[in-house]
Amino acid sequence: MKKALFLLIFVAVSLGMAAQTLVYTPELKNPANDATNQMPDVVVSWYAVAGSLNLQYQLQVDTSMNFNSSQLVDVTQTLITGYQMSNLFFNTKYYWRVRAIDGTTSPWSEIWNFTVFNTVDLLTPTNNKLDQESNVDLTWKSRKGLIDITGVSNFSYQVDTSMNFDSPLLYQGMVAGNVFKGTTQWLLFGTKYYWRVQAKHSKDVSGWSDPFNFTVLDEVTLSSPSNNAVNQVLNAALKWKVVGGILSYDYQISSNENFTSLVFSGETDTLETNCEFLMFGNDYWWRVRARHQNDTTTWGEIRKFTSINTVLLKSPSNDQLNVSLTPTMMWTAQTGIAGFQLQIAKDMGFTDIFYHVYPTMEASETKVTRKMAYGTVYYWRMRAFSDGGALADTTDWSDPWKFTTTTPAGIEDQQATSLTIYPNPASGKAFIKVNSKETTDASFVVIDLLGKTVLNHSFNLNIGENLQEINLETLRKGIYVVRLTVNGTTLNQKLVVD
Repeated sequence: MKKALFLLIFVAVSLGMAAQTLVYTPELKNPANDATNQMPDVVVSWYAVAGSLNLQYQLQVDTSMNFNSSQLVDVTQTLITGYQMSNLFFNTKYYWRVRAIDGTTSPWSEIWNFTVFNTVDLLTPTNNKLDQESNVDLTWKSRKGLIDITGVSNFSYQVDTSMNFDSPLLYQGMVAGNVFKGTTQWLLFGTKYYWRVQAKHSKDVSGWSDPFNFTVLDEVTLSSPSNNAVNQVLNAALKWKVVGGILSYDYQISSNENFTSLVFSGETDTLETNCEFLMFGNDYWWRVRARHQNDTTTWGEIRKFTSINTVLLKSPSNDQLNVSLTPTMMWTAQTGIAGFQLQIAKDMGFTDIFYHVYPTMEASETKVTRKMAYGTVYYWRMRAFSDGGALADTTDWSDPWKFTTTTPAGIEDQQATSLTIYPNPASGKAFIKVNSKETTDASFVVIDLLGKTVLNHSFNLNIGENLQEINLETLRKGIYVVRLTVNGTTLNQKLVVD
């Protein structure tokens, strides 16, 4: 009887145990075992196991693989297969495990570990970089390997002339944890600086990155004019490249390379200045430096240029043939002057001056208004002059160029190719029709048979056909001569007034 009762109890217990649901042990997923460079807010996750809607997972994360330190994180959550950590210590190895609970409790999973990153990686300026501006931006990587940096509240950075970061010139800054750039200001020119960065959150501070170094530039790079440039105008523009983080530029122009005889100097916050007080045909030296409230660069590169001492002729070119009898004289314009002087002569010594004018300072060409002789050799030259006063100056005459005008059998040079008057006879008014090859000035007179001028009028001609009205109301009936003059060429036409 006792044996039977024992057997019944055993069977009942066995059946009860068999009726309970088997709970499987979860498998860990991320981060991988022995993973490094993890974030302080890393998400740990595992694969789901089968179970009821009441299935729970218990997660333990600790700096001790025995899960018994003061840093133990022990959480239980229903159905969710991941958990985001926060404020984990930098450069620390963490162990973690998971088990499932669904009426009964599974065994613990394997124990995996991961390590939180220790330092950020620097980007720019790259190590040993030269010629950096005094307000250089410092940048560092936003990732560790392939993982974005998160869980950081801010970054601190230091810049110093000492690699121990303990000098009186230590520069420090802080930015938010989603900003990966720091700024500097007014660093000393020509000086080597070391820089480093660390990450922070409310519970810990990372290690400092391995320091990089860079050197701040110590001179301004000149742009133009190039060294030994010639034919520079009196107000030549001196230009240089931008230097960031400065307040202004100083510049000097000297008549000697030692800068003991300054011609012009000043200060500007732009990237160029125009020369002043220069003389024609002289050598000049110039230099620039930058400064901010803490320091000034060296003067750096010195360049030389020579101011122009002539006028550069263009057209008619030297020895040109078949030139118009009223040519347009052309030259290279200059600035910083008061005007030009142009001479045309029939001899190379310019003792027989045919034409003499003073074009304005803005001009680069002028039309000869006096008609030249056919098939004749002429010489022309120019010079420029500056403002009056103590610095009044004049260039040398340009080398004379010669040209030969066209012959009557050559290129047609008359400006007015035809003259027509209509109606003819006329009363009250008549019209002059003139065909012109170019824009120029013209005039006409009306002369009676006694040689007396009864009408006189000037007007402008345009290229092509031109009409000009003649008012005849004051004239008596009779025969008159209309005489048209265009650039020294005269055309006559009879007009009958009835």
